[in-house]
Amino acid sequence: MISLSEYKGLRDVILEKHHLVVGLFMNVLWPLSTNNHRIHARDVKKVFDELLSMYPHLPNSYMVCGHSVGGKIALLLASIIDPKRVSAVLALDPVDLNPIEFTNRKGSNLPLLDDDIENTATNDSIGPLAFFSGDGHADIVHVVVKGTDEQQAISKEGEKGENKRIPIILTCTDGGFGIPKAHNAEAIHKLHPATIFYRHAHAGHMVYCDNGGGAAGMLMPDVGTKEGSGKARESARDLIRQILGS
Repeated sequence: MISLSEYKGLRDVILEKHHLVVGLFMNVLWPLSTNNHRIHARDVKKVFDELLSMYPHLPNSYMVCGHSVGGKIALLLASIIDPKRVSAVLALDPVDLNPIEFTNRKGSNLPLLDDDIENTATNDSIGPLAFFSGDGHADIVHVVVKGTDEQQAISKEGEKGENKRIPIILTCTDGGFGIPKAHNAEAIHKLHPATIFYRHAHAGHMVYCDNGGGAAGMLMPDVGTKEGSGKARESARDLIRQILGS
């Protein structure tokens, strides 16, 4: 439950690209339901439906950017709620909890491009579209990947028709209180290796907020360093520029 005012920096990057921005505040504690995340995802779809009815000249597709539980809601839109119209997803440190829908180690998970790439990942491996800097997980500081063959293939593949492969990009920080590693962005990517994964080490969960997440940030102390947080924040903005520039 983070105020929209905490995301002005990300909003302004989208406006730089002359795109329409619709910001939605979501109370993840309401309504009381076994799965209010899907309710919120359907609300996003309804907003887009209403926009199209009011402004029929708008494109019949939209990009979704969400942070924390908002990141999971963005994934739900691309997976099952509105997959034909979501053109790209940027899920910033998504949390797959209450309920678990993408990171079940036993049983079924909702799809995320799972038919688009041979699944060679296991529960202990990173998929083929993961990008790091450094020699290993402990050395990861920041990732800047522009114009790689993998990303070009994702942006260009299937440009015509309904089977276009959309970019679903996940970022993962060092986390914070209440975010188990078994259900964070890295866990999602391991089970859905066609997603694109960026590891933002030395940065905390609230790093993508302009002012630490406000009241919500008080419940989750910052675990990042000044350098790591700055690089992660700028990387998120670069990812938006890449998505909208492709």
